[in-house]
Amino acid sequence: AEIQSNNLRNGASFENLKASWGKALDVGGFKTNLNCKYDYNANKDGLKEVSLSGDLIEAGSSDDVAVGYEVTRNVPANQNNIKLTASTHGTTVFGEYADSQLREVGARREVDIGDQKLNVEPSWRVQAKEARIKLMSAVGGGKDRVSAEVNYANGDVDVAEIGYQRELEEGRRVKATLTPRTQNLEVEYKDDKFEQGASWTATANVPLDNANNILDAAKVTVSRAWNW
Repeated sequence: AEIQSNNLRNGASFENLKASWGKALDVGGFKTNLNCKYDYNANKDGLKEVSLSGDLIEAGSSDDVAVGYEVTRNVPANQNNIKLTASTHGTTVFGEYADSQLREVGARREVDIGDQKLNVEPSWRVQAKEARIKLMSAVGGGKDRVSAEVNYANGDVDVAEIGYQRELEEGRRVKATLTPRTQNLEVEYKDDKFEQGASWTATANVPLDNANNILDAAKVTVSRAWNW
């Protein structure tokens, strides 16, 4: 479960409550994972999301093909989403459907560039007619991670997101995400050691479009998540 505050700069108060519950099921030898999510702001009187996921075909080795699925029901939006994946030899291809329409197809693979390993995920967003590529690499001995998301449509290149994450120590990390399109910088600090059995996260969203008003326009929130 997770409780979120509103903007602390306006006085601390309750903003949202989220909860999730999962269970592994075995129906006639067919194994699947059931996951339910609750979000007070999205649907205070019922569940926000229900999903089933698992393997249609399990791979005995890396040379075999594994086929997985995830079926998600968004209750407030009355929408069904289906994601299918097929993995072999370190490459995963996927397709996503929303209400019987193909939404996105793509692939994921880790490649070696010099001494660095780079996770590459190119995809094609069918309805938007837009190409997307996600890149992520661990640097600094694995304690740092850098990422980028770039979109290409109608001859234009759009850097959608640039991210940096650093593990300060075990159980404590900081992450910064820049969204150039909206000129917003999000800085997140997560601490799993501050309170036993709980995770605390402080998030600051800083608009960069007005350099003279950065501090006044910043939004700071805090959340607490725990298992039971």
